[in-house]
Amino acid sequence: MYTEKNIKSLLILISAEADEKAFKQFFEIYSSRLYQFSYSFLKNKLLAEEAISDVFFKMWLNRGNLLKIENIKAYLFKATYHTSLNYLEEEKRQKAIALEDLDVELGVEYISPETKLINKELRDILDKAIESLPPRCKIIYKMAKVEEMKYKEIAEILEISVKTIDNQLSIAIEKIGNEIKTYLDNHGDHKSFVLLFQLFLPKK
Repeated sequence: MYTEKNIKSLLILISAEADEKAFKQFFEIYSSRLYQFSYSFLKNKLLAEEAISDVFFKMWLNRGNLLKIENIKAYLFKATYHTSLNYLEEEKRQKAIALEDLDVELGVEYISPETKLINKELRDILDKAIESLPPRCKIIYKMAKVEEMKYKEIAEILEISVKTIDNQLSIAIEKIGNEIKTYLDNHGDHKSFVLLFQLFLPKK
């Protein structure tokens, strides 16, 4: 697990010494996550791979300025968002910007390591609840919970308001919370709700 300090060290090596080994490590940390994000818009594996290659190629070319970037993860996601949109035709681009028709991979296993302890019946119920979230709601929830981004960061990347982020996350949390509550009520377990529900709450 890479910490902020580890990533900062890699960025210093990349920026100051053009260290290719450090760049490869940095690529391995973020590439799969950015690929999934890009694929949500492009729905094409090859195009998503090309988009991510473009993002990292430009990052390498501009490596001398990397240390000036305050939030490298937000920077990469925003670059991936715009690069992916550039690969789309105008009609599809407008739909993607509206976030109305995205194919977002997000199941219980993505949420946190602790969710592996949830029994199969509840996992299946929660998976269905998450899958039934509207595309816009799902990608925002993924960015907030899985990528642990702040509401303001998500708003800047997707170029929508913080209020929209808040509203969409409220929809996700309510739906997931209702499914957990219904399941626990049916099994006579009322005490586990708060503990279980907290696994699905994103940080503001």
